[in-house]
Parts: sequence; C-alpha cells; structure tokens
Amino acid sequence: MKIEEYIAKAGRTCALPDTCHRIQELIEDDSSTMDDIAEVLSFDPIITGHVLKLANSALYNFSSQVETVSKAVTLLGADAVYNLVLATGTSAALAKLDASAIDLDRHWRTSINTALIYKRFAKKERIKKADSLFVTGLLHNVGELIVAQVNPTAATTCEQITSNQPLHLVQQEVLGFDYATLGAMLFKHWRLPNHMVNLILNQHNIGSSLESQLMYLSCRLGLVSVFPDQFDMDKMLPSQLVEILGYNKNDLDGAMDWANIGAFSIFSIVCPQANSVY
Repeated sequence: MKIEEYIAKAGRTCALPDTCHRIQELIEDDSSTMDDIAEVLSFDPIITGHVLKLANSALYNFSSQVETVSKAVTLLGADAVYNLVLATGTSAALAKLDASAIDLDRHWRTSINTALIYKRFAKKERIKKADSLFVTGLLHNVGELIVAQVNPTAATTCEQITSNQPLHLVQQEVLGFDYATLGAMLFKHWRLPNHMVNLILNQHNIGSSLESQLMYLSCRLGLVSVFPDQFDMDKMLPSQLVEILGYNKNDLDGAMDWANIGAFSIFSIVCPQANSVY
C-alpha cells in the first residue's frame, strides 16, 4: 500500500479540529489580540479544559492555579497557548483512530517522555520555541497510529522490539517507509507549521541544526526511559552527538528521570482512552 493511501484512509476518520486552524490563523495575523484567541477558545470547552490542565501540569509548574483561558494566554503567551491547543487538538483527532492493534499505553508513554526530554534540553539551550518542540516530540510517532488503523497486522509486526535495534528500520522493511515519513505527510496535509513537519520527517537523522540534534537525542532517550531493559543508552546514542552537544551521563539521566516524573500529570490529558495507571 502506498503512503498516500494511508493518509487518505486515515483522513476519513480523523481531522484536525477547527479551533486549531482558527488559532493558527490568529497567530499569523498581526492585527489579532490575546482577547481574540481567548474568545475562539471559549467556544471549544473540551479543548479549553485540556489546555488548562496542561497549563497546570508539570510542563510549567506555576505556583498558583491557571483557572481561565485569559490567564493562560497572559501567562504563557499566544504561541505557547497555540501549541497547547495543537497538542490537545491533534490528540483528540488521533483518538478517533482504532489503535487496538498496538499497545497504546506504550505509544503515548514513549511519546510523552520524548516530548518532555525535548523541552527540557530546549530550555537548557535557551531555544525560544521550547513549547513548539514539546508538541513536536509528543507527536513524533503518530504514523504508528495511522498504520494501526489502516493496516493493523503490519502495525503489530512493527511493534515487536528487538534490543537496541532502531525501530524505523523495521518499519521500512515491513511498510516500505517509516512512521516519521507518514507522520510528516499527515501534518503537511493538516497544514501544520513547516518546521514541525521537517523535524518529524528527519527525526532519524542527526542533522546540523541544534533543534534536529536534540530531536534525534530525545527520540532515543524516550525509548531508553520507557524500555531500559531493551534499549541501552550507550548503544542508542552516537558518541559524536553527545560530544557535539556537550552533555554528560548525569545530564541524560536527569532528563529521563524528569520525564518519568512529569509524564504522570500529562498522560491522562493527551491519552484519556489508554489504560495505564503509571
């Protein structure tokens, strides 16, 4: 089956909520205001509820509760709120896919840890788009959910973990492409930001930019943090990458520990249909 067929079939089941598109339009409109964004969110109570839960989670650790959309927009800024809307909107859209062929808990645990690790290192490097990178990490493997819906037998085969074997190589052998390529095509179809599409597409290449190097690092640490018995950090990470970034083992272990702790407050928000009790 061609990759375009996967996109077409998945598109009949799930679509990005209008709220996401509308917020994106406002972000790109220089004449829009914070009040405009808050007003759009006020018409979507489900997404608003999820945004507020994420704003009050380990993602931000505010000292007081963020109780209203207006306060969230004021404290976080329009771009950060858009990324929270995108995280909840895409998660809600993808929840409509039948992913019973795979371990959904495993999928989201790995994705959430990847996202938290990515954001931690982005903040460490003072990258301004840290919230955007969190969303990119969270959704880096959505191609798996599409394959689970369209071709469940193939998804089950690709899910089989062999110690320290890069999973994208198995996907390429079974499908003729990997989940990264499929996910990037879906996001391009949804007209999501180009930098997000490109990072997801190239997640298995170290690349020359700091964002792409951290994406590569975070995806692999996400696997190691969830499956420490199957994936060895030293074998999963090229030594030259760690040297380029200047991180030591304490930096890497600290990021994984932080993700494992923070994931608890995020899991039920982005994946309410899963069964994990963490």
